[in-house]
Amino acid sequence: MSSTQVKLPKKPGIPGAIVFSLVFAVVLTVVTMITVEFSLTEIFSNLGRRNLVTDGLLSPDLTQIFSERSLSAFIETLQLAILGTVLGGGASLLMAYWATDYGNPIGWLRFVIRMFNNVVRSIPDLLWALLFVTAVGIGILPGLLALFFFSMAVVTKLTSDTLDGIDMGPIEAAQASGSGLIAMLRTAVLPQILPSYASFVLYGFELNLRASAVLGLVGAGGIGSRIEFFRSRGDWSEVWGLVLMFFLVVFLVERFSVTIRRRLV
Repeated sequence: MSSTQVKLPKKPGIPGAIVFSLVFAVVLTVVTMITVEFSLTEIFSNLGRRNLVTDGLLSPDLTQIFSERSLSAFIETLQLAILGTVLGGGASLLMAYWATDYGNPIGWLRFVIRMFNNVVRSIPDLLWALLFVTAVGIGILPGLLALFFFSMAVVTKLTSDTLDGIDMGPIEAAQASGSGLIAMLRTAVLPQILPSYASFVLYGFELNLRASAVLGLVGAGGIGSRIEFFRSRGDWSEVWGLVLMFFLVVFLVERFSVTIRRRLV
């Protein structure tokens, strides 16, 4: 009798590319830590020392939250985030559509739009704020412009990826009937991407709300300007009171946004 040998499948091994990437990441991390003289001992020893910053964290001044100027700064921050998101989100829909093959038949123009969006997205919102503060002065306008460009670039990228996978039938029908750009977006594009697009805009609002506080540190308006005022005076109790209040606002807005986005997508 002849016995048939059953060949067992080989256990899948770890691809060499993954091993190389892990080794490279570890080596790069070690070299970087040595270069910057990273020391966990120094970090923990500094954390153990009492100073004005830690004392302020242990005893935050929550009464400052309800002052007229602080409340006005909070409202200004919300206005910055909302306006920046609405304007940037609206512009992103057009930018994303013009970056597609069916939305823009001119190849070089598509390339310019995509490169422009990549450049805008690569510049941090804080740097945008510094540029606009230098250009137009201190106030709410440079913050609004920074959030507009920041949210436009982020939402454009996400929406563009979604547009690449939609059904071309309604778009071809709209083009054949001679529909204009706005009519085509309203009847053929938006119905297909509206849940995802709305989710992207809400995500942009979350990012803008957090960024608006940082932009104020460079004079771009909002609660960040108020925080910087107290920080420059060394009033860390007031600083931490405002930071804790802002954290609570951001947390509540983020929870609300996440709930809505889960229902949309």
